[in-house]
Amino acid sequence: MELYTVLTADVIDSRRQETLVAAKKARLHELTDAALVTPFTFSRGDEIQAVVAGALSSPALLRKLRYYCLPLQLRIGIGFGRITSGLGANSSWEMNGPAFHRARQALDELKQHRHWRTRLVSGDPGLDQMVNTLLNLYDVIQSRWTLSQWEGVMVYEATGSYQEAGQRLGVAFQNVEKRCRAARWWVIREAEAAFPLLLTQYTDLNLVLGE
Repeated sequence: MELYTVLTADVIDSRRQETLVAAKKARLHELTDAALVTPFTFSRGDEIQAVVAGALSSPALLRKLRYYCLPLQLRIGIGFGRITSGLGANSSWEMNGPAFHRARQALDELKQHRHWRTRLVSGDPGLDQMVNTLLNLYDVIQSRWTLSQWEGVMVYEATGSYQEAGQRLGVAFQNVEKRCRAARWWVIREAEAAFPLLLTQYTDLNLVLGE
């Protein structure tokens, strides 16, 4: 029984930002990741969706999506489970199964609790509680990032050094270090590293599937 992760996101207050949403939609294919089974695509107006093989290994992919969509703000629902139809299609919107239903449930829960920004529904309430607690803390830190802090973190991560990041951003390397420190980047990095360790507590993936 193969496990997948479905990510379904919607743009907050999208009706007031239609031009910006359209611009992001036209270039969303540029956001890539080795774990993706299907690319991120828009549908239903302001919703974004993608499929990941296996259980999501790190919220770093969510961070990439949020950065790409700035200044738009997203709610992201995560569903673990099977895909029962449409597997192999080019678009996730042509697929169906428990993973999609759970991602939709997670997104619906986010709309009811507007202070949340990311939610997992896996079929295992214990796993959901642990992961969602981590995600809530993770999101609180990121919600305070300025655009310059986002740029500092993402470019530093991509280059691996403050010096090279500074060259790309056209600022002193000390400025990049300051941005990363102010963003509490070390906490985010540790949280992302801890994420897969939580999942390994559930050695039988049938427990995660809840089916």
